Amino acid sequence: MGRTAVSQVELLEDEPVGDEPRPRSRWRRWWPVPVVLALLAVGLQTGLDARARAHDERIASLPGTLAPVGEALTVQWKVSPDDYGVVSAGYEVDGAYVGMRRAADETFAAVALDAGTGLARWSTGLGPRGEGEGAPIDAGNFTIGLMGSPYCVPGGAADVPVLACLVDSHRGLVVVDATSGTVLRREDLPTKADLLAVDGGTTYLARSTGTDCEVTALGATSVLWTTTVACGGRPELVVAGGLVAVGSTREHVTVLTSSGEIVEESDDGAAAALGDRIALFDLAGDGTGTSRLLSAGAEPVAVDGIVMVPRVDDGSAPDVVVTSDRTTRGFDARTGKKLWEAPDPLSGIYLLRDGDVVGSSDQDALVTIDARSGAVHHRAALRPDTLPSSPVTDGPTYLTMLRGAPSDAPRLLAVSADGDDRSWDVQLPGGLLGLIQLGRHLVGSDRGGTLMVLG
Repeated sequence: MGRTAVSQVELLEDEPVGDEPRPRSRWRRWWPVPVVLALLAVGLQTGLDARARAHDERIASLPGTLAPVGEALTVQWKVSPDDYGVVSAGYEVDGAYVGMRRAADETFAAVALDAGTGLARWSTGLGPRGEGEGAPIDAGNFTIGLMGSPYCVPGGAADVPVLACLVDSHRGLVVVDATSGTVLRREDLPTKADLLAVDGGTTYLARSTGTDCEVTALGATSVLWTTTVACGGRPELVVAGGLVAVGSTREHVTVLTSSGEIVEESDDGAAAALGDRIALFDLAGDGTGTSRLLSAGAEPVAVDGIVMVPRVDDGSAPDVVVTSDRTTRGFDARTGKKLWEAPDPLSGIYLLRDGDVVGSSDQDALVTIDARSGAVHHRAALRPDTLPSSPVTDGPTYLTMLRGAPSDAPRLLAVSADGDDRSWDVQLPGGLLGLIQLGRHLVGSDRGGTLMVLG
C-alpha cells in the first residue's frame, strides 16, 4: 500500500470567517460618525449662540435701552449742580448727555457731557439770559428753562439728532447737531415763542396767550402756517407722524395736522407720542379713562383705558397698543378691537420685546405677557411690602428697581431675558436713595439730592 501524504492542519476556532469584517475594521468604518455628530452639535450651538448675541445686540441698539449692566454698578461721576438740567433731560447721543448749561457769568451754552466721565465733549454758545424771568415752563422730560433764558428740546432733522433752542429772549432759533455741536440753523423768529418741537423738516413754535396758544409751523426757509387754538394754562408740545398736539394736562389739548387743521380736542386729558401716532387721553375722576389713537390721514381709533408708551419697542408686535387703568388690555390699534385683558394693571412704562409685553405690577416685580393673546409667560413675584419700578433692559437682561420702606436702600433685580428664569441682585453703590434711567445709563441720587451716573 502506498503512502498517503498527510498535511498537518491547525484548526483555529476563534478566527473570524474570511468575509466577516474584523472589529477593528468596523471601528475604522464607523469612527467618523460620532465625530461628525459632535462637530454638528458644536456648530449648531455656535450658530445658536451667535444668533442670540446678534439678537441681544439688536435689542441693545434700540432707543430706550441701557448700556450693558454687569454684576455690579459703580459711580462713574457725580453731576455738578450746573449740569443737573443737562443730565436730568435724559437726552443721550453717542454716549454723551446733550442739553443746555448756564455758566457763572449768566451765559448759556449747548453742551455734550461724556456719559462715562462727565467731561464736556463740545460746547456751543447760545448767548446771554434774555430779559424777564417768568415761571419755569412745564416741558415734561425736556430741558426746563426760565422764561427769557434759552429753552432747548431734543429732536431729529433729516435723520440727524439735534438740539433746538429758543434764544435771544425766545425771539431767535438755534438748531445744533447733537453729535458735534455744529450750528445747523440760526435765525430770527417771526414771533416770540414759549415752546418749540422739531419733527423732521418742520419746527413748531407755540406762544401762550392765556388759555390759548398761537402755533406756528416753520419750514426750512419760511413760515408754513400760523393758527390760534385752545391749549390751557401750562401748555406742552407733542409731535409725531406729521401731527402736533398743544395743550395742558387735565385742561385742554388740541391736535393739529401738519397743515394746521384741527383733528381732535380734549377738555380733560393729555397727549403722548406713540411711534408715528399721537395718543389723546380723556381722563375720568375715578382713575379710569379712554384713549384716541390719531394717525395722519386716518380716522381716530378709540380704545378703553389710558394708552401706555413702551420704553423699548423692537417692532415685534406692530399695531398692538397696551392700555392700563384698573386692568391691563391689549388692542389692535388699526381697528380698536380688544385682543386680551389682564386683571392686574401694569405700573408706569413697559417694554415690548420678542412679541411680549414686559412690565411690573403691584403683584409682580416682572411679568411677561404675550402681546397678541394675553397669555402670561413669566412672573417674578414680589416680596411683601415691596414696590417695583417700571422695568428697563440692556438687551440680555431685564432690570427693575425694588423699594421697601422709604429709608431702605433700593435693590436692582436682574432677570435673564432668555426665559430661563435666572435672577440675581445687581450690586449698587452705598448711600443710594433713588435710581432712574436717564438716556442709556442708570442715574442714582443720595439723601442730599446729588446725582450720580452709574456704570
